[in-house]
Amino acid sequence: MLKSYIALEVRILLLTGVKTFCNCTYLDNGMLGSCPICRGEGTLPPQLNQIAARKAYTIAKALNCNLVKNPSYEKNLSTPDLPPEYALSRLSLKLGTDGFMDITFHRRKKHIRIAELRIEEDAGRLTHSGKETRMDYSTAGMPSLRLRTEADFEIGEEAEVFLSDLRRRLQYLEVIPGVPVESVIRCNAHVALAPYPEEPEGFVKLRNLNSFNFVRKAINTELNRQEEILEHGGTVLPESRIWNETKNITESFQKRKLENRPKFVPLQGVQPFIPGPDILEALESFTVELPEPRRNRVMAQYGLTLPQAEFICDEKSRADYFEKTIELGASPKETAQWMSSYIIKEFKRLQLTPLNAPLTPHRFASILKMLTERRIHTGIAKQTISAVLEENKEPELIVKERGWEQLTDEKVISDIVKRIIEENPLEVKRVREGDARPIRFLTGRIMRETGGLAEPNIVKAILREQLSVSLVYVLSMGGAISGRIAEDGMVESGDERVLKELIHQRMNGLESKIRFESIQVGRILSEEIIPSDWAALITTITERINSGTANGIVVTHGTDTLPYTAPLLYWLFADAGVPIVLAASSTAPGMSNEAAETMEKAINLAAEEKTGVYVVYGGRVLSPLNLKFERIGSDGFRNWNMQKPIHFGSSLLNGMLEADQYVLTQLLEEAANSMCVIRIYPGLRSDYLTALMDQGVRYFFLELYDTGTAGFREGPYSLKRAFSIGRRKQARFYCTSQQEGLVDFSGYSTSKELWKEGAVPMGVYTTETVVARFLAASIIADSEQERDELMERAGPESLQ
Repeated sequence: MLKSYIALEVRILLLTGVKTFCNCTYLDNGMLGSCPICRGEGTLPPQLNQIAARKAYTIAKALNCNLVKNPSYEKNLSTPDLPPEYALSRLSLKLGTDGFMDITFHRRKKHIRIAELRIEEDAGRLTHSGKETRMDYSTAGMPSLRLRTEADFEIGEEAEVFLSDLRRRLQYLEVIPGVPVESVIRCNAHVALAPYPEEPEGFVKLRNLNSFNFVRKAINTELNRQEEILEHGGTVLPESRIWNETKNITESFQKRKLENRPKFVPLQGVQPFIPGPDILEALESFTVELPEPRRNRVMAQYGLTLPQAEFICDEKSRADYFEKTIELGASPKETAQWMSSYIIKEFKRLQLTPLNAPLTPHRFASILKMLTERRIHTGIAKQTISAVLEENKEPELIVKERGWEQLTDEKVISDIVKRIIEENPLEVKRVREGDARPIRFLTGRIMRETGGLAEPNIVKAILREQLSVSLVYVLSMGGAISGRIAEDGMVESGDERVLKELIHQRMNGLESKIRFESIQVGRILSEEIIPSDWAALITTITERINSGTANGIVVTHGTDTLPYTAPLLYWLFADAGVPIVLAASSTAPGMSNEAAETMEKAINLAAEEKTGVYVVYGGRVLSPLNLKFERIGSDGFRNWNMQKPIHFGSSLLNGMLEADQYVLTQLLEEAANSMCVIRIYPGLRSDYLTALMDQGVRYFFLELYDTGTAGFREGPYSLKRAFSIGRRKQARFYCTSQQEGLVDFSGYSTSKELWKEGAVPMGVYTTETVVARFLAASIIADSEQERDELMERAGPESLQ
C-alpha cells in the first residue's frame, strides 16, 4: 500500500511599502529603490522593517509557534537570481518553530505541524496566462513570510482546507488590510508517495500555485501521476513541476538534485535581531479572537447551527457586521438567515462587502424590526434591502415613500373582517357547515379591501377567531391508508372519497373547531412515486402555507417511500410556521382500525402543534429524519440514531419556496437523473460505477459497512478505480451505513482509503434522509457548488 506525504511551503506577502531589511521604498517610476543593504554589499548592517516585524510576530503567535529568541540573520542560498535591476539581500530570519494548526476535512480532524516561520524578501512570482509563463518582479524585495509545514497532509483537499483556515486566521489578525488575503498567498507543495511504512527518498515540488483550488487539483493530479508510475515499476524523479489548469495536468519545469548542502548560512559579524519592547508588549497582550473560538462562541451565545456559525465567522467583517446588528436588537437566527441567503447574494451582485455596503448594521436592524413588527412582509423586506443598497437611503424612508408598509392595526382589520363576514352570509354558512374552500374567498375579499396591505397572518388569525374555526388541509398522496380492497383481496390506490369517509368516521366532535379540505395530490401507491409527484406535493403545501389559511397540513402517504418523502418535507418546511403531519398505515381502511386511528391522531396533531414535520404511524409520532422501514406491520418504522424525535429546526430554505410545479419537476428530475443509490456488497464490480458515470451519473449514495468501510483490495471488485475515475469526472460520493451508527471513516484502513479518495461521510444520517437532503438542495441551490456545500454541511454530528 502506498502512503502519501505532502508538505506545504506557503509565502505570505506583507504589503508594507518598504523593503524587508532596509528603508527602501517605491520610486516615482514604480520600481523599488536600492541601497547597500538590499544589494547585499555587506557594508551596512540589515535592519528588519519594524512594521513587517510586528505583523510577522503576530502571525507566529497566532500559529502557535515557539518564538525564536533574538534570531540571527542568515543568507538564504536557495534565493533565485533576479535581473540586475532588482536588488535582493538574500537574507532570512527564522522567527518561529514548532507551530501547528488543527484542521477538519470530512469530519476527520488533523494536527498539522508547522516546522518553521521565516521572514525573507519576496523574489517575484510565476504568472501563467494561456500558454505563457513569466516572472512578475513588481514586489521583489518586499517582506514575505515563508511558512513550512511538515509532510502531514495526505490529499489535496486537506491542503486546501489548511490554506482556507490560514486565510481566515490572517484576515482576523488584520495584518493585510486593503486587499483580499488570498491574493497575497502563494504556495509550493512538496508531494511524494512511498510504500507504507517506508519514508519517501525525495519529493516533487509543485511551484507557484496561486489559488487554493489549484493547490488541491495539482496535488491530487500529481499523486495520481506518481501512483501510476510506481504501479508500473517506474521511479518518480525529483523535479519541479507547474500546474497547467487548461490541460488539468502537472508539467515538468526543471530537474532537481537530492542535495544535503545547507540552505541557510549565518551572517558573520552581524548582531541578531532583537524585537523591541513594543513588539514584546503586543505579544504579551495578544487577545485577538480567532475564527474557531469565535465560531464556537457565536453558536453558544446566539443559538446558531454549525453551518450558520461557519458562514457568519468565515470573514471577520461579516462576523462583526452580524454582532453589531444583534446589538441593535435584531434576532440572531433571523439575522443569520438573511445574511446567508438574500444579503450575501445582493452583496455579490453589487460587488459590495460588509465594510462598504450602504446597508449598515443599523439599517439592516431597522428592516428586521419592521419585519418583526409585521409592518412589512418578507417580499417587501427583500425589495427594501435592494433599494437601500442601490439608492443609499434609509429603510423607513423607502417604505414610506413607496407605500409598502402593511396594515397591522388589529382593530381596523377586525372591523373589515366583521363587515366582509356580514356581507357574505352564504360563504360563512358553508364554512360553518364544514366546507373550508370559502375561507380563501373571504381572505381574498379582505385583502382587496385593504389594498393588499393587511398583514396576512393577522387577517388569518382574526378571520379564524370570528368564524370560530381552524383549518387543517388533508392532502392525499395515496397509499394503503386511503386504499380500497379489490375483489381479489389486493390493495388498490385510494381516492378522495375513501379519505373523506375515513375523516368523517373519526371527527368525533371536532366539527365545531376544525374544517377539512381534502386535496387529491396523487392517486398512487407509495412505490409508484416519481419526482413529478413530489413536485406536485411541494407545490400544494407551499400554496396552502402562503395562502395564510392553514393551521396544519396532513399528508396521507404509503409506507414504502415514506422514509424519502418525510425528510424531503423536513428539509424544506421544518421552520415554515405550519405543522405538517404525514400519516401512514400498514393496512387499508376496512382491514383494521389502524388507518382511522392514524388519521384521527394526525388531524389532532396538525391542529394542536405550531410548526414542524411529524410522522404518525402505528399509534406513534415519529421524526421525519432517519425514518427506517424495518418490518411489515404497525411497529415497522423506527428512527435510527435518535433518542428523542426531532420535528423542527432549520430548513434549507430562507423564506418560502418560490417556484411553480413545472420548475420543481424539472429540478427534481434533473437531480434524480444525476444520482444513484448503491448498497455495497461482496462482489460489487468497480466498473458498474464507472459505467453509470459514463451515463451521466455524478452523485453516488453509497451504503457502506459499519462506520464506513468497503473493498479496496486490488482487482475488479475494488472501489479504488471507480473513485479515481470519479475524482477526474468530478463525481461525489456520499456515504452512509447499512447498520445503525455513525459514519465517520474511523477504525479501519479501508475507511481511511475512502476518505482519502474524497468520499463524504454523512455522519448519523440514513441513506433516505441524505437522498432527501440532496433533492431539497437541488431545489434550493443556485449552482452545483452551492448544492455541494449544502450536502457537505449536512447538520449535526448527533441527533440526540
